[in-house]
Amino acid sequence: MALSGRRLTVENLKAAIRTVNAKRAAMHRLDRLRCADPAPISGLDALLANQVFFYDDPVRFTTSVNAICDELEQRVENREGVAPQGAPRIVVSGCPMAVPNWKIHTIVERAGAVVVGDESCIGARGTQGLTADTGDTVESLMDAIVDRYLGIDCAIFSPNPTRLDHLRAIGKDAGADGILLYSLQFCTPYLMESQAHEPLLEHGGMPVLRVDSDYSTADVGQLRTRIEAFIERVAQ
Repeated sequence: MALSGRRLTVENLKAAIRTVNAKRAAMHRLDRLRCADPAPISGLDALLANQVFFYDDPVRFTTSVNAICDELEQRVENREGVAPQGAPRIVVSGCPMAVPNWKIHTIVERAGAVVVGDESCIGARGTQGLTADTGDTVESLMDAIVDRYLGIDCAIFSPNPTRLDHLRAIGKDAGADGILLYSLQFCTPYLMESQAHEPLLEHGGMPVLRVDSDYSTADVGQLRTRIEAFIERVAQ
């Protein structure tokens, strides 16, 4: 109240929860549409939507994403895709990619594959779960918000067994041919988890490529070589 001049009440807190839940639900709809083959939207465009999720007015964003989804549903019905049916399908997992970090998705899709899922802080983890709005006090609604955030399988939580299950589910739903485990060089928790997840995913029959990078373009050539080789592997 002292900082914002606005009083927190049950009514306005419930309204805010519903607004943000609607925003997350729109992204869940987009994620489901990405599972179609051929994919109706590029991973790069979907990544941008996930990035804007954190910046835009929530009501305007929800309206815009649902409008995009309406168009994508028509594309799916018409079997129109951004890549040919059967193109290699990749899920990117790990660290967030804030604007203007688009190099991984760009390299993957210029190599003939399509990114069909993002299990990251800017992606399925950022939109994971909805917040219950059934409380009748400010305290109970705040508890629901806290419960929702504590249920996110971020690598900073230990133990974190649900993240691997969530990643496998995303890969299965999206028909992924391979998973790219992406770690920012300064984000140690995801670097450590990727070392544990790689053999478990490979043992389950899912090809994996681990990539450690940063926001610069200095390693684009090296990444292109590794990612192109990985896509050739999963396309066989």
